[in-house]
Amino acid sequence: MRIEGSIHHAVRDEQCEYCVVIAISNERGEKIARHVVGVGALQPGEKHKYSFSVELMPVRGVTERKRN
Repeated sequence: MRIEGSIHHAVRDEQCEYCVVIAISNERGEKIARHVVGVGALQPGEKHKYSFSVELMPVRGVTERKRN
């Protein structure tokens, strides 16, 4: 999964702050993790781009790795 987007500060006469938060929930909707991964500031009229991705990797047992 990959998501790309941008944020911009439309107000021309003040600064603003932002934080990027990742929250992970299980299939029952219970939150199992929440992390602030970035904070920053936007100057008036400034724009920042971001991308977010989730990658799946197979887990191999110790005996399986030894055979390869």
